[in-house]
Amino acid sequence: MRRGSSSLPTAPLRLGISACLLGQAVRYDGGHKRDPFLERTLGRFVEWVPVCPEVELGLGVPREPIRLEGDPAAPRLVAAKSRRDLTRAMTRLVRARAEQLARLDLVGYVFKKDSPSCGMKRVRVHGGGGRPLRRGTGLFARALMTRLPLLPVEEEGRLRDAALCESFIEHVLAYARWKAALAAGMTRGRLLAFHTAHELLLRAHDPAACRRLGALVADARRRPLRSLVAEYGAGFTRALRTPATRRRRTSSRTRSRTSPATSRPQSRKSRSR
Repeated sequence: MRRGSSSLPTAPLRLGISACLLGQAVRYDGGHKRDPFLERTLGRFVEWVPVCPEVELGLGVPREPIRLEGDPAAPRLVAAKSRRDLTRAMTRLVRARAEQLARLDLVGYVFKKDSPSCGMKRVRVHGGGGRPLRRGTGLFARALMTRLPLLPVEEEGRLRDAALCESFIEHVLAYARWKAALAAGMTRGRLLAFHTAHELLLRAHDPAACRRLGALVADARRRPLRSLVAEYGAGFTRALRTPATRRRRTSSRTRSRTSPATSRPQSRKSRSR
């Protein structure tokens, strides 16, 4: 892993993770879903914060399986056999837990796919007597992504794809640099420097977003600093959610070598000369 910037904090990068992926025996059947890459390889470079909302809710190990039911946009969490409705209890827990995690300075999170509590997308939602629809999001994952909308998140299954894994790691490192820049104190000049340093990365992920952010920085003096920084941060993290492609990486590097003078956003005054 190349950190790519001296502005990164010296402490290990802190990421949340579904506890079963680190080998903790917290699943409903008393087992785990240890992921060797996450535990042994990526774990050498990061500090994992393991979470299992189902165990924290007091459901025990082993336990009765639970599942999502009803409307995929607002499903209920129900015990599969006893039919006990756990929606309110889980909602209270995950809101409190999300607030705790928000204070831990996380720079990423890896969820367990298909989980009714932790799955990011395509979680089965039962109802209506037909086949389950793969249109749900786990209750804990939904709450955390709502509370921390800029946090880089991914599921362990998708990280087996080399390109998606590389994209996620790039996103985590860039988000860590953004948080470090904010902690150091942001000015318009520092925002310009940050954008210039990350322009190639942004072009590789989302060229249109890179242009929008460049225009935003170029007109920085016309905007209140706080709203400017908030808009840039949101746009920066959204851009990096688009996986980079080899073609865009090559194109951005070639453009940088052939026209370096055009890569830096210009102020309105300098453009008018």
